[in-house]
Amino acid sequence: MLSIGHAALRPRCSRARPLHRGRRAQPRALRRHLRRRLDPARRAGGAAGPARRGSRRPRHDGRPPHPRPARAAAAWWSTLAARGIACVWLDLRGHGQSGPRAGDGGDWGYDDLVEYDVAALAAFARARFPSLPLAAVGHSLFAHVALAHVARHPDSPIDGLALLACNVANPEWARRPLQRWAKRALLELAALGIGLVGRVPARRLGLGSDDEPAGYVRDFLTAARRGRWLARDGFDYYGALPAMTRPVLAIIAAGDRLMAPEVDARGLVAPLPRAEVRVVGRASGLPFDPGHMGLVLDERARPAWAEVADFILALPPP
Repeated sequence: MLSIGHAALRPRCSRARPLHRGRRAQPRALRRHLRRRLDPARRAGGAAGPARRGSRRPRHDGRPPHPRPARAAAAWWSTLAARGIACVWLDLRGHGQSGPRAGDGGDWGYDDLVEYDVAALAAFARARFPSLPLAAVGHSLFAHVALAHVARHPDSPIDGLALLACNVANPEWARRPLQRWAKRALLELAALGIGLVGRVPARRLGLGSDDEPAGYVRDFLTAARRGRWLARDGFDYYGALPAMTRPVLAIIAAGDRLMAPEVDARGLVAPLPRAEVRVVGRASGLPFDPGHMGLVLDERARPAWAEVADFILALPPP
């Protein structure tokens, strides 16, 4: 998700779902869709970008929404809004109401998110709020997708990044071979579904809210096998991190043992010259050690959300 701080009017959380028709979401079409979805009264101050990978709203095909607690997810966005940060809340492509989903024939790769989706959201937010600082705030997938985009495009309008539970293939994985092989085993298992049904049946397997397309899973599997974070054309996202000059806040969940454990998450942001790392849990004053999803779904993690708001509000004007 992309957030712009220092709202001038009453803070709001606006929810807009991007349309994805075909393999790639074109920036012009996405910006046009967002203009239709956002109420003008909600445009003064704010934010734009994907908050999470699901929705509690009814699905277009009549299927029931996945059981993720949307109220808790909205609560952490409300924490930002209460601090004067307006937000645009979007579902990532293939999730929630951003279709078509993999089960409906949609297919995309990791680079499509990096090159097209982040660019479209950033351009939309900057056009709406040209005088306000723009922060990309991402949990899990969108965290490293936004980081990859800025690493490859130094001219991006994004002024800062807040990364929650962010982890993707990096050199630290080699130091923890058991965990690396566990992650790879999950991806290898998921890839088996591609040969059977043409996609990964993540929802049926209990691995996610929506099925994942073949291209997307193959990209992750390639990264896990190589232990490197690369684009399909060979661009080294990790290798580009030392040149990034934007401020970055990395929040790590103390109870996250597999998806984004502290060692891996620290290793990912270690090359960034302006990265601040915070591990949140009992040791930092929380009443529990949040897991990967608990970091954004459990309201007991509100102090961590407040740190994200502090980070956004401290960004200088563009």
